[in-house]
Amino acid sequence: MRKTSLTCVHNLATQDERVIFLGSDLGAGVLEDMKRTMPDRWYMEGVAEQHIIGMAAGLAMEGFIPYVNTIATFLTRRCFEQVAVDLCLHNLPVKLIGNGGGLVYAPLAPTHQAIENIAIMRSIPNMTVVAPCDADEMRRLMAESLFWPSPLYIRVAKGGDRVVSCHELGFSIGKAILMREPGELLFVCTG
Repeated sequence: MRKTSLTCVHNLATQDERVIFLGSDLGAGVLEDMKRTMPDRWYMEGVAEQHIIGMAAGLAMEGFIPYVNTIATFLTRRCFEQVAVDLCLHNLPVKLIGNGGGLVYAPLAPTHQAIENIAIMRSIPNMTVVAPCDADEMRRLMAESLFWPSPLYIRVAKGGDRVVSCHELGFSIGKAILMREPGELLFVCTG
């Protein structure tokens, strides 16, 4: 889903000149086409997650729509104060894309295990949290994200998962999707 989300950011940038990509320590090749064709709207910082939140806030205050992407634990734990004060206090339309939700990056050590990222982001006023379940739902979310007027945290799983969402059921940020009519047992889940 990470690749899908980033492809969508590039597509949105071709549609709207206000879209800017900010990444932190993501390695070579991330959005290479966007970097080549829109170098003034593509930024990759080193291990400086807190600083890209400040950059995103400043860009949003100037009318841009920043999409920030890095590893979920660093975007939520490490940047908590910057997200709360710089983005959410001012209710800025910055989109945060956190890679590796849950235990996806477990082999990289406990520092990369994003098991509380949803709880952290939900605790901040004005923040909306979304966890798409597959790449198809990610595409529908990203299309809507451009018009979301306030901070948005998008929790991204590993990807390569089978498609379980149904395009016909639609998608709207903040609305649940009923997969089947209820019976005697109810499962409520996210992602």
